[in-house]
Amino acid sequence: MIDRRHLLLTLAALPAPALLRSRPAAAEAASAWSRDMRSSLRLIGAGSEGEGAALRHKAGLQIRLEPGTKTYWRTPGDSGVPPLFDWSASQNLAEISLAWPAPIRFSDGGGQSIGYKADVVFPILVRPADPAQPVHLAAKVDYAVCETICIPAKGETRLTLAAGPAPDTALAGEIARFAGQVPRPAVEGLSLALAGVEQASPHPVATLLADVGAETGRVDLFAEGPDPQWALPLPEPLDQGGARRRFRLTLDGAPRGVAPLGHLLTFTLVAGSRALEAQLKLA
Repeated sequence: MIDRRHLLLTLAALPAPALLRSRPAAAEAASAWSRDMRSSLRLIGAGSEGEGAALRHKAGLQIRLEPGTKTYWRTPGDSGVPPLFDWSASQNLAEISLAWPAPIRFSDGGGQSIGYKADVVFPILVRPADPAQPVHLAAKVDYAVCETICIPAKGETRLTLAAGPAPDTALAGEIARFAGQVPRPAVEGLSLALAGVEQASPHPVATLLADVGAETGRVDLFAEGPDPQWALPLPEPLDQGGARRRFRLTLDGAPRGVAPLGHLLTFTLVAGSRALEAQLKLA
């Protein structure tokens, strides 16, 4: 049987650093801002879900933009640079997944691009290697911020994630808000279909049919190839209103020597506050 008085005396005799080492690290609400010329970024936490092997930490990477500037989506369009995320300096990290909120289309002087013209939070889900220990998440990000010209930007920041409720409910709510903007594979009232492919010259042209119901907000469509070697153009909208919208996609931008027909493409349909991600095979 452990003598409680002996235990208390032993703890009292320990130096302060030893006591601190024996205590598990607490979850942090937010990291420090990593600032660049026209932007800044940080990590924010939203607590955890599940237990044991099913434990997952919820977090977000927040990019704050100066008014009038923009940054890019994973597929940036005619010009631009997609963000690159490096998590290799993290500790106790087994797996990380980052989600992309629905983007918008904009002109940036070099054509039409895809990205964000306001602050954005990328929701993150983290699986720890050891669920009993905190994750020390380290982010190194290379991205671009553009106004009339594009400026390379960099940021590095760290955040401790531990099991338990969100340290800051307001920040957790911000992560949840952007998580609600991530395209889903099934969204009520939205659908997308391939209407046909015309064997035009010099490139085939696909027509996509989007059913958006009574949507009165912005409707747009983005296309991605099977891998980053593809650089498809932005689909061209053929209708300005109505429940059914047509888009035309010129099948240019496949890797050299690759015929686009027969490949599975990923489409992101944005309709107001809703967003659908669908995979369609060109036939």
